[in-house]
Amino acid sequence: MRVYAVYMTDELLLRLLNPLVLFGWGALLLAPRARVTRWWLESDVLPLVIGVLYLVKVGPHLPGLLGQYDTLAHITEALSLPGMMLAGWMHYLAFDFLVGRVILADSQRRGLPHLLVAPCLVLTFMLGPSGYLAYALVRLVSRRFLPPVAPLPPVAAAALSPSP
Repeated sequence: MRVYAVYMTDELLLRLLNPLVLFGWGALLLAPRARVTRWWLESDVLPLVIGVLYLVKVGPHLPGLLGQYDTLAHITEALSLPGMMLAGWMHYLAFDFLVGRVILADSQRRGLPHLLVAPCLVLTFMLGPSGYLAYALVRLVSRRFLPPVAPLPPVAAAALSPSP
């Protein structure tokens, strides 16, 4: 009986991740209210899968990485470690998707037309923070800027009073 080991190269991992990410963004853009989109978003499947894979890539370099983010030279050196460039890309994929999810949910709560929001989602996918900035501008122009996108829960009164 032969046992074959499967080696996951960074390139193969990227090729496996891309369809998942593209499916998620396609659902956000093309079917924002569909059942499959709602399941995909509310299940957190994509960010959680990326999170596990991220830990696999970053884990071997911990705790040495923790002190590597104080200068641009150190960041460049950290990203040059084996697997770390892909880990950095996965970081972008997960967080940009989460921001896109927040934009979609918030725009639906505010009743914004999806045609105004879709370009913001594309920008978020392609250029991260620029998409969120575009969404803030859409909210401002449509006079639906307030309340905040993700309001924090009220602080409990007990937390505000000094301890005896």
